[in-house]
Amino acid sequence: MRRLCFFIILCGFITQSCGFFAEPETFGELIINIRFAGGSSQSLPKENSTLSRSDGIDRVVVVVREYSDPISNRPLEREIIRKEFRLGNDRQLRTVIEVPLQNAGVNDFNLQIQAFQGLALLYSGQDFISFDEKIRRVTSNIQLEPVAFRLFVPATIPPSNNRFVNFNGQAQDTSVTDIEIVADSVDVKFPIPKGGVFANPVMLFGDNTLVRVIAYRGAENRGETSRQVTFTGRKSDILVALVWDQPVDLNLEILNPRDQVISAATPGDSVGGNLILADINGYGPEIFEWRVNSILQRGQFAVRVSRPRTNLGQLASGRVYVFLRERQNLPVRRIFRFSFGPQDLQLPIDNILIQ
Repeated sequence: MRRLCFFIILCGFITQSCGFFAEPETFGELIINIRFAGGSSQSLPKENSTLSRSDGIDRVVVVVREYSDPISNRPLEREIIRKEFRLGNDRQLRTVIEVPLQNAGVNDFNLQIQAFQGLALLYSGQDFISFDEKIRRVTSNIQLEPVAFRLFVPATIPPSNNRFVNFNGQAQDTSVTDIEIVADSVDVKFPIPKGGVFANPVMLFGDNTLVRVIAYRGAENRGETSRQVTFTGRKSDILVALVWDQPVDLNLEILNPRDQVISAATPGDSVGGNLILADINGYGPEIFEWRVNSILQRGQFAVRVSRPRTNLGQLASGRVYVFLRERQNLPVRRIFRFSFGPQDLQLPIDNILIQ
């Protein structure tokens, strides 16, 4: 009996050690040839291959996503490989990529490559590749195109005690039609001006704000980059932000419980808060904020948007964001959309009760 038990244990050990009954993992070899738009071809897969650039690129990110579900054949974007390569002083990159194959049949993947300078995305490109039971080595030739624009904003922005930071840049892709700037949940989208140079203030909210800048050709996303900004100024108890969609003059107005208007004409806190004008003839944001040290009146405050008579006939739409209790780091957010009619001068937006 002891011999039998010993024999069973020995067989189990041998089976586990030798990998019997274990299905070996299968890999495909992905050979990537990169060509920068306007540049020469570079190869990534072999040990002696190099990527050499002199335009500020310091890292390259390679992402492989599983593109289709082998059972339902529906699109699937599950990320299976993400590799980041740092470029040293010699501006060279050497690597080899193996792609795990999930089934014996066809394996489809989406390959995306991005080249960065710091946080700024400078070049990107993608390809679709397939492996099967016979094809275990695939070569992908990708041309990395420059992203639609470069920001003039530094890759690392120092902490700011100002509620606004101006984001500016220039579209390098002449097909770009619109720029969208998203800071936290506040987004402003505007057409690209002639010459491609753009600028718009960004409202900082809370402690850290991730600001995304996105370029569009019509509805098509043509490129995106981002910056992280830390706000070190005093926070508000209530913050109201107005953004709009057309280059017209709109005004954010707050009515205190005595129907006194806080507006561009009376921006101070003599009636219970402070209006900060950032962009009075563009797309906003234009914001109003209360702090605990303001002369804060109790009761019902009304939020509304107005426009001068000179803008009659110019249809304008936009959004009003109301942030409550920013100082507590647990803000309550309300978003209101509005649209002026041809003869509208004022639109009521929201009522805020201060107790």
